[in-house]
Amino acid sequence: MSVGFYGTKTLSGVDYKDVDILYAYSPSREEVGGIQFNPLFGNPTENDLKKMIGIDGVFKLRLPANIFNQLGVYTVVIKPKSFETQIIDCSFIVTNNNNEIIISKKGIVIPKLQFQGSGNLIGYQIEYFDQNGVKIKNLKRIITSSELVNVSSNNNSSNPGSTSYVLNDNGNFLFLTLSPDESSLLSDEQKIDLGSAGQRIILSNTFFDPEVIEVEMVRNTIDSLAPYLKGNSTRNLGTSRYSIFDENGNIVDEYNLYTRKSTFDNANIDIKERVNNIDFNKTFKDTSNGA
Repeated sequence: MSVGFYGTKTLSGVDYKDVDILYAYSPSREEVGGIQFNPLFGNPTENDLKKMIGIDGVFKLRLPANIFNQLGVYTVVIKPKSFETQIIDCSFIVTNNNNEIIISKKGIVIPKLQFQGSGNLIGYQIEYFDQNGVKIKNLKRIITSSELVNVSSNNNSSNPGSTSYVLNDNGNFLFLTLSPDESSLLSDEQKIDLGSAGQRIILSNTFFDPEVIEVEMVRNTIDSLAPYLKGNSTRNLGTSRYSIFDENGNIVDEYNLYTRKSTFDNANIDIKERVNNIDFNKTFKDTSNGA
């Protein structure tokens, strides 16, 4: 019988505008390599992160050939898009109701963002920097409302000397309420810090969990090694030339095979030496027919 449990995870309906894609490179697994993540694309487009048709949350990522052009390990991070701004004020919204001034919950005020309007930042996450420009570990808040506001002309009698704000669809600022925003119900010792005027913050969406992808660029692949294991080959006993061909009969590699007598114990040494001047116009058909 059902116990009333329901799944809550769904595939995220994001697009290339909602993500940041970064990468770092290391020449090998034994070396640390670069520790600075760099943007994979200057301005990503739909062709860089192509959404698959028929289901949300599944994409094909384009790997630029001008970046993925070295042997080694590339670490690619796909994370929610973030942007940095600064807190203008920590204050309240005031409204008039029958000549009575009503003060809302406390929140923070940030500059109006070019692509954000009222309600667009709900659910976003805020992280904070300290006075030295270092991100404060594990200090996060979730935006519960975002409204366009302007400075209120009403005096804030409950908080003299502070600036209050009023809702305005054409406002120049965004007023954000955050969670958690209340101290402990059991003790007043735990104060909730929403931030302070002038403090730098990072806002990022919470549409999906960050993904880390490792791409290793190698010299040989299974396809490139297959002709050596099961491909056609010929050996010219006159020239001691050993040739290897792919599935289409085209030459892929060539060696000189010969025996040399050791100067120390008169033993025979079999030698396999790669040929540098391979004639890639030769085919298996021509070589096997003695051409």
